[in-house]
Amino acid sequence: MSLVVKLEDDLGERSEWVMMHGVLPSREEREFPFLRCVDPFGKTVFNHLQMETFLEEWERVRDRAKDESQQEAWQKVKEMAQTCKSDRDLYLRFVGN
Repeated sequence: MSLVVKLEDDLGERSEWVMMHGVLPSREEREFPFLRCVDPFGKTVFNHLQMETFLEEWERVRDRAKDESQQEAWQKVKEMAQTCKSDRDLYLRFVGN
């Protein structure tokens, strides 16, 4: 499953994004209440209030990033999530295909 992960404002004008694949947990992995709910075929949006829990779960999936491109994408999503956490006007959006 490939997803585009974007850091954006209310108008969608922010342009940071990264392509992510093979890192997110499946829907059956209940120990990831946030990440397991990312829709692989639709849109999922997180706000600044959700970033603390999101980042905790994100750290736990770090080992799933096996190759260099996955590791770079994992790191970029982490950085975007940290930025989102500190700015209430930003959102972390996952867009499936």
